[in-house]
Amino acid sequence: MYKAGDIVLAASPAGEGVPVVHVKLVKRIESKAQKGRTFDWPAYVGWNAVLVKEADVERLRKECCIPFKWPDDVETFVFEKDIVKKISPKKRRSRKTRQIKKA
Repeated sequence: MYKAGDIVLAASPAGEGVPVVHVKLVKRIESKAQKGRTFDWPAYVGWNAVLVKEADVERLRKECCIPFKWPDDVETFVFEKDIVKKISPKKRRSRKTRQIKKA
């Protein structure tokens, strides 16, 4: 459904206290379920991602004390289940010039 290069809105698995942010998907990561000694790791699908908007970085840093720094340190990981929606690119309307017919 998603591919590398898509810009999406992503929520945090920490809860509703962390705002939804715009991220650009970089690389898809799939993990299989693993059995451990004390507990089992579930399978998951996620993405390495990069925050896109400077305003989102500032909001996360100030309101939630998450140590992102624009533009150097903006890499993050997003679970595919936490993706809210895909942001479609803005479509530009073509400007058709009217040709005036001369009588």
